Amino acid sequence: MSNIPVLKKLERKKSGMTLSWSDGFEVVVEYKQLRYWCPCAKCAPKRDSEATAEILTNEISKYKSGIPEVKKVGGYALQFDWPNGCSSGIYRFERLWSLANKEDPDHGRPYVHGAW
Repeated sequence: MSNIPVLKKLERKKSGMTLSWSDGFEVVVEYKQLRYWCPCAKCAPKRDSEATAEILTNEISKYKSGIPEVKKVGGYALQFDWPNGCSSGIYRFERLWSLANKEDPDHGRPYVHGAW
């Protein structure tokens, strides 16, 4: 069980989304940042080395900006449906909390298949 605050509100804007948490913390997370930290099996391994991370960053920079649709996944995560690019990542609320606090949501670990 996580000790993070509850995500109370998500407001989609032009280049990012405002996340409002139950402890009063409110922050804008840019869409480019969300895309870079996509936890899916296709995107996550691209962050394992500097060379592939640079390729991922370049891919993301080529996408036209667009506001994603947001879907709730159970009571533990959100999924973003982008107008282009990858839409398969499931972002646990702990991951969003890390991104909101400018932390590495992978905690420095390389991609490992599975949710464990």
